Amino acid sequence: MNFLFSQEQRGLACDLNFIKNGKWLKDSEVRYRLSLEKGRWHLCMLYVWIENPIQLICRFIDHYDSENKALIYAELFKRGMQKDARGTQKTKENAFSINPN
Repeated sequence: MNFLFSQEQRGLACDLNFIKNGKWLKDSEVRYRLSLEKGRWHLCMLYVWIENPIQLICRFIDHYDSENKALIYAELFKRGMQKDARGTQKTKENAFSINPN
């Protein structure tokens, strides 16, 4: 992948080949993200590759009335989507050494 960023230059089509090649999804961790927007809880599922946490796909699933209902659906979708049924594949939380200060 090309990580050099320039606003005057477009990315190449080969930069997105990892999305077409879905083999890395079997080695990915599935996470969910809930956000409150206009009184509704929006659920997005994240597929994070454990070998390269920068490589991820975020997919919008649905929106719900209550946070509790959204959490229930998030856990159900997470269990169904992850390839590793035990849930042992985890990404490193401090992989980038980001200081929040």
